[in-house]
Amino acid sequence: MLNYRLLLVGILFLSLSRSQMFELGSEKRYTRSVVNMDDLLKMEDDLVRNLEKFVDLLSQKAKTIRWGIQQTEEVHHKITTGLSEFWASPFSSYSLIRHMQSDWLMWQQYLERPIGLELAYIAAKNSTMPNENDFFDAADGITRMQGTYQLLASDIANGLLDGMQYNSSLAAIDCLELGRDQMDQTHLTSAEQWILAGIEVYDRSSNQKEMQLLRGPKKAELYRTLGQVWRELRNHQDALEAYQAALNYSPHDSEMDRDVLNSPETEQLINMQNAEEEAFVRSHLPSCCSGQCEVPRKLRKLYCLYNYVTAPFLRLAPIKTEMLSVDPFIVVLHDMVSPKESALLRSSSKKNMMPSVYSVASKSLEVSSVRLSKSVLYNNSFNEATLKITERLGDATGLDMNCTELFQVMNYGLGGFFETHMDLMLPKKDRFKGKPERMATTLFYLSDVLQGGATLFPKLNLTVFPKSGSALFWYSFNTKGNAKMRTIHTGCPVIVGSKWVVSKWIYDRGQEFRRPCIGSNLNVKDTLSIEKIIL
Repeated sequence: MLNYRLLLVGILFLSLSRSQMFELGSEKRYTRSVVNMDDLLKMEDDLVRNLEKFVDLLSQKAKTIRWGIQQTEEVHHKITTGLSEFWASPFSSYSLIRHMQSDWLMWQQYLERPIGLELAYIAAKNSTMPNENDFFDAADGITRMQGTYQLLASDIANGLLDGMQYNSSLAAIDCLELGRDQMDQTHLTSAEQWILAGIEVYDRSSNQKEMQLLRGPKKAELYRTLGQVWRELRNHQDALEAYQAALNYSPHDSEMDRDVLNSPETEQLINMQNAEEEAFVRSHLPSCCSGQCEVPRKLRKLYCLYNYVTAPFLRLAPIKTEMLSVDPFIVVLHDMVSPKESALLRSSSKKNMMPSVYSVASKSLEVSSVRLSKSVLYNNSFNEATLKITERLGDATGLDMNCTELFQVMNYGLGGFFETHMDLMLPKKDRFKGKPERMATTLFYLSDVLQGGATLFPKLNLTVFPKSGSALFWYSFNTKGNAKMRTIHTGCPVIVGSKWVVSKWIYDRGQEFRRPCIGSNLNVKDTLSIEKIIL
C-alpha cells in the first residue's frame, strides 16, 4: 500500500489542458513560492499610498465640517445676543426656516457622500490579495516545519528556529489563527501549543500597537479558545480555569456561556483518535532533515574524484564528483550550473510559475497537497542555460539527453516541502512492457538555502543540503531494472531562505546501449554510463 501511495505521489504534470493551465495560473497561491512575495510587498505599498490619499481627503472633509460648525455657532451667537431684533425681521424667520429645512439636509448628504475612489481601489485589489487557500498553505508549511524539526510553537513565535535566533516574531493573532487551523484539523496537541504561545506573546507585548488593538485578539478570546481545546482534550479542570480567566477579562461574553454549556460527551470518539491521527500526519516527513541522524557505516568511507571517462570532452574539463552511495548509486556533481545560468533560469521562471499540481490516472489536476511549491516546465532548448545544462548533464552521466522529460524549475515557499516519494511512474506490472520509465533523477540546486530545505533519503539516513551550482544524481532502479526502494526521498521543509531547484528525469527507454541490463555492478565498467567511475 505504501509503495502504491509513493508511486502516485511521483506522477506529476500529466498533460495539462489549456483550461487547466489557465485555472491554475489564475490562482496566485503566494505561500507556495518566495518569488511572489515581493509582489505582495509592492501591493501593500500601493495600498498604503492609497490609504494616505484617503486620510488627506478625510482631513479635508473634517476641515470643512469644522468650518461649518464655526459658521453655525457664529450665526447662533448673533441671534441669541439680538433676539428681539431677530424676531422683528420677517427675513430672519424665513432664513431660519430655509436653513433648518435645506442646510442640514445638505450636511447629511455631504456626510454620506463617498470620499474619492480609495475604497473602490481596495475592493478592486481583493481578487489579487492572499485568500483562504494562501493561509491554509502558510499554516501547513509552518506546522510541517514545526513537526519535522521538532520545534516548539513558543520558540517559533519568538523567532528561534532550530537553534538559530532571528530578529522577527509572530503576533498573538498569528498564533491564535494557527491554533484554530490545528483545531479544525483536530490536531489538538499542536493547537494547545499555539494558543499558549499566543498568550505568552500577548503578555510579553506590554505596549499593544494600535493595529493590534483594532484587529485583536482580546486576551479573553485567547483564553476562551484555549478552554475549547482543553475541553476537547477532556482536560475539564484546566478548561474551566481557562473559561474563568476569559470571563474575568470579558464578563459579558455570550459566546462563553454557549461553550461552557456544550456537553463534551459527543466528542469522546474524536478525542480518542486525535493523538494517533496527529502522529500519522507528522510521520509524513522524516525526522532526519536536520542532518543529525547517524549515517550507515558503509556510507562513511566514500570518496570524491574527477570524472573524465563518460565523455571525451571531460578529459579537458573533468567534473568534480562526490560519491554518496554505491548501492543505490547516488552522487553529487559539482559546478554543474554557473551563477549566470542560475540567474537566467530564476529570472525566466518567475512570472511563469504555477502551483505544483498532482494528478492520477483520471488526469484531473489539483493543486498538490503533498508538495508546497511552484514550478514551470521547459524543454532542453528553451534558452542558453537549458542548452548548456543539457549538454553538461549528458557528459557527466554518459546518458542520452534526448530520452528525458522536460526541465522542471521549482521554487519552494514558506516551509516548502515535498513529502516522501519515489520518482517512478509505472506500477510494477507495467514496468517491462515497453513504456518509458524514470530511470534516473537529477536535481540541480540554483540557490543556497540559509536553513532547512535538504533532500533526504530516509532509508539511508542520507541528508544532502542545497549548494548552489551542484546537482544531485541517482538511479531509481538497478542494472537489472528492479526498483531501488532505498531511493525514496523527501524534500525537507525550508526554514529560512529561498530554495530554487531544477529536476530532470531520465528515461530508461533509449539508454539501452549506454546503461544496458547487466548481471551485477561488477560489470558496470563496461557501460557508457556514470557508474563506470565506481572504484
